[in-house]
Amino acid sequence: MRILIATALAGVALVSLAACNKPAGGNSTAAATAGGAAPAAGPLSVDQMPHRKPGLWKQTMVMDGAPSVGAIQLCVDEASETKMNIASQNVAGAKCDKPQFTRALDGSIAFSNSCDMGADGKMQTSGTIKGDFNSGYVATIATTTSGAPIAQMNGAHTMVINATWTGPCAPGQTGGDMILPNGMTVNATKAISAAPPAAGQ
Repeated sequence: MRILIATALAGVALVSLAACNKPAGGNSTAAATAGGAAPAAGPLSVDQMPHRKPGLWKQTMVMDGAPSVGAIQLCVDEASETKMNIASQNVAGAKCDKPQFTRALDGSIAFSNSCDMGADGKMQTSGTIKGDFNSGYVATIATTTSGAPIAQMNGAHTMVINATWTGPCAPGQTGGDMILPNGMTVNATKAISAAPPAAGQ
C-alpha cells in the first residue's frame, strides 16, 4: 500500500509540474481542439502552460508496463493546482532546476527537469502530455531516481497516466483530495509537500 500511495503521489506531482498554474480564462488546451488550429510550437514559459479544469479527474497509472491497480480520482481546484505545482518543485525541501517546456507542432507538450531531494535521492524527469486539460489527456513520464529511501522507486521507470474529467468534485471533497482504488482518501497537497517516511515504516 505504501508503494501505491508513493506512486500515486509521484504521478500527481509530476503532472502538476507539467500542468502548471494558469490564470482563469487562459489557454487550457494542450493539443489542437477539433476543427481548430494547433497553438504555436516552441518553448513555453510557466505562465503559458495550461491549467487543468476544476472538478473530479479519474486517472489510471501504469508503471513500467505492469497492469493498472485501478483508477484514482483527484479533486482539482485552482488553489490545489497552485499548491501541487509548488509542492512538486519543493518536495521535502528539494532543490530543483527550472523546468523546461516545449510545445510540438501537433500540440503536445514535452517537459523535463531534475531535482535533488537530499536524503530522499535525486530525480531526472522527462515526458510528454497529449490531449487537453478540459476533458482528458495522456501523460507519458520517464524518471530516473537514485538514493530514494523506498528501494522500489530507484532506477529508471516509465509511468503512463490516462486522465479523464468526470464532472464536479463530490460534496465534501476538497481540492487535492485523491481517492485511491481501495477507497482511502489522501490529500495530495499535504502529502506531496510532507517529508516521506523512512524506508520500511
